[in-house]
Amino acid sequence: TKGGENVIAERIAEYISEKGIRQKAIADAIGIAPQSMSETLKGNRTLTADEYADICKFLEVPYSKFIDAA
Repeated sequence: TKGGENVIAERIAEYISEKGIRQKAIADAIGIAPQSMSETLKGNRTLTADEYADICKFLEVPYSKFIDAA
């Protein structure tokens, strides 16, 4: 469902905001356009499984980090 994806994107957005990590840094690291990253974190673009995995690797967090968080 779209709702589930948005929650994950929101959690990633909150996390990088708290840590002071720029969206562009993540976009560059995972190979997508900064605009695509922005749209994803706003919930306007679907986050792919590969992108999610790459984001978690870049942030050095477990894959469960943004899925299991309540």
